[in-house]
Amino acid sequence: MISQKQKIILDGTVLGMAIDNKLARTGIYFVIKNLCDSFLLRNDVEFKILSPIELRKKMISFYSNHQFKECFNLANVKFGEEKLNFLMPFHPAGQDLYKIPKSNIFQIIYDFSTHFCPELKGSNISFEKSILKSLNSKSHALCISQKTRTDLLSISNIDPNKVGVFYPGLRNDFDREYNIRFDINKFLNISGNSKYILCLSTLEPRKNLKTSLKIFEEMIKKFNFDNLYLVLTGAKGWGKVDEQINTFPEKIKKRIIVTGYVDDKIVYHLYKSSLCFLYPSFYEGFGLPPLEAMASGTPVIISNRGSLSEIFGKATKIFDPYDISGMTSKIYDLYQNPKKREKEVQKLKKFSKLFTWKKSSEKIISFINQFKKI
Repeated sequence: MISQKQKIILDGTVLGMAIDNKLARTGIYFVIKNLCDSFLLRNDVEFKILSPIELRKKMISFYSNHQFKECFNLANVKFGEEKLNFLMPFHPAGQDLYKIPKSNIFQIIYDFSTHFCPELKGSNISFEKSILKSLNSKSHALCISQKTRTDLLSISNIDPNKVGVFYPGLRNDFDREYNIRFDINKFLNISGNSKYILCLSTLEPRKNLKTSLKIFEEMIKKFNFDNLYLVLTGAKGWGKVDEQINTFPEKIKKRIIVTGYVDDKIVYHLYKSSLCFLYPSFYEGFGLPPLEAMASGTPVIISNRGSLSEIFGKATKIFDPYDISGMTSKIYDLYQNPKKREKEVQKLKKFSKLFTWKKSSEKIISFINQFKKI
């Protein structure tokens, strides 16, 4: 007997937003994009993408040469007549969606940082509240870590049996399309014998850039390295990074390079050529940048907050986000011991290969299969 395919319809809003705005191509976008690619490789899934009419027209045009193009055709979808699984990868599901008969709603949930991170107290909590408000007796949730699942269960009344977990994987194209010759030193305008510490994220308070800057200050003051730089890469968020940088003396300030948002191919080379990747974040639902850094062959220095210890604690040492001395010592060790650094790189590369989108989609489909009967 041939098993019937699961029909999954994904809300494509984030995919559409990233068409005209490259700054929208952040971690959440890559989670959705790679998840879609993974669904299309499966024989047990019939996959469709749903979006508002005007956005749908733009997406059909943009993805005309991509395998997504067939996913926008909803002509054969029998809304209300057949079993459908709606996947909400970012925005909360509207109440109208719940009114469609014979359907299940699966909300992907990333984190509740403004609920659980004391440093973010007073930040805009409305989005997280909108997710919680949208959940009801018919809701299902897919969390990107056990930590996110635990947090969700502690602040909602959702049935624990309706909350699953999947880990995101490495971007499918990460080391395949971008592993080409590129002069990163020329791009950064630094000499060939220079080394740099990389921080890559949206430049906002949750990423704890203040500590990253203090660590770099400590490295320069304590060890007086004349060829070491700090590279800050990512779109500007709501933090005042420029003001923080301007508090440093010129000797340190001139060693801080702010690239802003850069294309994906450059991101790969920024990871690959850096001395280490510094990520003392106050809170993460998963932590894709450290995983990408590991896969690129770069040691990571990360905090023990949110899910980071759950995901990376067995692969590398983790630090309290305020442990400037500890993180500084780790970077010094990487700088002074290239052979030791290379040994660590090989271990981290091997670890990063554990995270694949094939595994991610298998976890999601397995969870959805538990609710075949409505």
